Amino acid sequence: MSTHYKVNYRDVEPEEVAGTEGGVTIRWLLHKDIGVPHFEMRLFEFPVGAKMYPHRHSWEHEIYTLEGQGRITVGEEPINVQPGDALYVAPDIIHGYENTGTSVWKFICVIPKRD
Repeated sequence: MSTHYKVNYRDVEPEEVAGTEGGVTIRWLLHKDIGVPHFEMRLFEFPVGAKMYPHRHSWEHEIYTLEGQGRITVGEEPINVQPGDALYVAPDIIHGYENTGTSVWKFICVIPKRD
């Protein structure tokens, strides 16, 4: 990888996300295939009413809401988020997502680079 890489999210094809309902998409903005050494950055878009079912991973999540409103359930705790909110979710914790607003909920999620 060179010293930098720039991409506009509009130029990244959205992909449907498994384990969701309502048309949730992901755009892999910065990822292992371009040679990032440590972290991958994704942009999620949840249409109104869309949700991702509770699941867990062995890696952390770092989430930053750009637009809209949502609820991230971490373990048993529902956490409402809005633009400007950042949230850390520890590894191996059950978590799920739901758009609770009246417009698309758009957020960045950073994870450690996948092997």
